[in-house]
Amino acid sequence: MFEITTAQEATNAALSSAMADAFSDYAIPMQLDEATFAFMMQQRGLDRAASRIAVIDGEIAAIWLVSIRDTFGYLISSGTRPPFRSRGMARAMAVSCLEGLRAQGVTGFQTEVLRTNETAAGLYRSLGMTVARELDCYVLSDAVEAGAAAVEGVPWSRIAAQVPALRDWRPSWQNDDPSLAAIAEDVLCLAFFDDAGLAGYGAANPATATFYQVAVRKDLRRQGVGRALLSGMQSELSGRPLRFINIAQEDAGFRAFMRACGAQDIAGQHELAMEL
Repeated sequence: MFEITTAQEATNAALSSAMADAFSDYAIPMQLDEATFAFMMQQRGLDRAASRIAVIDGEIAAIWLVSIRDTFGYLISSGTRPPFRSRGMARAMAVSCLEGLRAQGVTGFQTEVLRTNETAAGLYRSLGMTVARELDCYVLSDAVEAGAAAVEGVPWSRIAAQVPALRDWRPSWQNDDPSLAAIAEDVLCLAFFDDAGLAGYGAANPATATFYQVAVRKDLRRQGVGRALLSGMQSELSGRPLRFINIAQEDAGFRAFMRACGAQDIAGQHELAMEL
C-alpha cells in the first residue's frame, strides 16, 4: 500500500530524484539534478503544503507538485516512478490535492501536457480538465540576420511593468511575469527602445537557451525588431539553438515569423484547465 502526504517534509534531493526517475522514459528526455529542480520550483512557485507525494516504505514513489497564485492553482509536475505505476497513486494524489485546494479557496486549476502523452491527458480529463488552448514549441538553429534595430541588455526589473502592453496573449504559467520575477537575476533580457519607450523585448534562460517571452509593439512589427532580438540572443548565447516553449497556437503572426526565420516545430502541448 501507499501513503499520500504533503511534500512539506520531503527534501529537494528526494523530490528531484523521484521526478528524474518518473520522467526517465518521458517522450522528451529531461536532464534533472537537484540544482535544476530547485531552480524550476523557484520559477514556478512550488507550494509544498499544497503538493502531494505518494510514499511506499519510506520512499517517494510518485509526485504531484503544485503552485498557487491568488485563487489559481497550477500543476508543475506529476509522475510516478516506473516500478510503482498502475497502482492508482496518481489519481489518489490528484483527488487529495484538489480537495485541499478547494478548502483553501482556490477556484481554478491548470497545467500543460504533451499532446502525445495520452496517459496523463486521460487522467486530467477524468478529473474534469478540458483543453483551454493549444501551445506550440519551436527550435531555431539557423543564424538570424540582425537588421537595423539596436538591442541592448537590460535587467528584467527594468521592463517588467511595460511588457504586458506589448503582448497579444497571456504567457503560460512557467513563462508568466510572476515566474520571471521569481528568478529575475537569472533571466537574460534584451530590449529595443524608441521615443515611445519599450518597443520590443526578449527574455530567455541563458542555461538552456530557451525563450520565456518575446514580443514587439504592434506598430513596429515586421520592421526587423524581432529578428534583431533573436540575432542578439544568438550572439549572447554563442550561437546555440534557441527554443521557444508554449507559444499560443492562435498567434498566426508569430508562427509565420518562426517559419520565416527557419524555426522547426517540436512537440507541442495542450494547456488544460478546470474550475474548482
